[in-house]
Amino acid sequence: MKLSEITSILATAGLPALSRDQLLELASSGGGKRFEAVLIAFGAGDRQVRDELEATVRVLDAKTRTTLQRIGGQLPIDQLVIVACREQRRFFDAVDAIAIGTSRAAAARSYLAELGAASAVADSRPAPPADPPYYSFKIFGSAAALCIAEATTRAERKHTINIEGAVALVGGDTRKTFDWPNKIVVQLTIQEAYQVLALLENKIRFLRFDGHGREHDKSLQIKFQDSHYFFRLIQRGKAAVAVQVRAVDSLQIVSLLYKQFLANDPHLRIEDVRTMVDRMASMVLIQRG
Repeated sequence: MKLSEITSILATAGLPALSRDQLLELASSGGGKRFEAVLIAFGAGDRQVRDELEATVRVLDAKTRTTLQRIGGQLPIDQLVIVACREQRRFFDAVDAIAIGTSRAAAARSYLAELGAASAVADSRPAPPADPPYYSFKIFGSAAALCIAEATTRAERKHTINIEGAVALVGGDTRKTFDWPNKIVVQLTIQEAYQVLALLENKIRFLRFDGHGREHDKSLQIKFQDSHYFFRLIQRGKAAVAVQVRAVDSLQIVSLLYKQFLANDPHLRIEDVRTMVDRMASMVLIQRG
């Protein structure tokens, strides 16, 4: 099954994309065939298997894996998925309690040890530094790169995304590096996020958002150019960042946007979000005459 097909089905389920490395790890553990069967079933309309899809994706998350490894978890991925599917929310609540270090951490560890997902002996070693709080992924171009990261708006605490861009550094190193310390960051408003999703689903062809940032000196432009999407980030005093995003890479952004919208409004269905995307696209087209 192609990565693009997997990403598309996960996006429909409102779940984040998985990397090739995560999928290879799942396949090497023996759980790949079961996961593919569940994907095919969901793609064919069986919504009852969504819980298994979600459990698999959450088990493969780097933060979940790091937490389980810290407490001595030795179960292979395919067995962890079986346990997580059976236990559902209770399993992940326990992992989160240990990761954050809440008052429930000791009880959560005992519970996971009973499941075989943790060592029964407490680990006296200090916890490693916490993982970054937000999921993110990078898209590389010839002269610049993007980092797409989940984010939360400061005022309303709404789930959205940051679009970050950095130019490639000139040097003799054969491996290309990027100027991430001087990156340009644009955080989308909820309305902008819906418009970006409309563009990435080819409902509109061009977007431009000006006046971002504390100094109102940042802009984001996105164009649909049939075979790809063209992202351009601009900030006063910095080199512009321009990246061509292939359709297959855009699926990760689409998946994350759906995830964020559903986190804001858990009562909505995928179909409801799509209806709002269509409405937003219509409004943009009307405004442009």
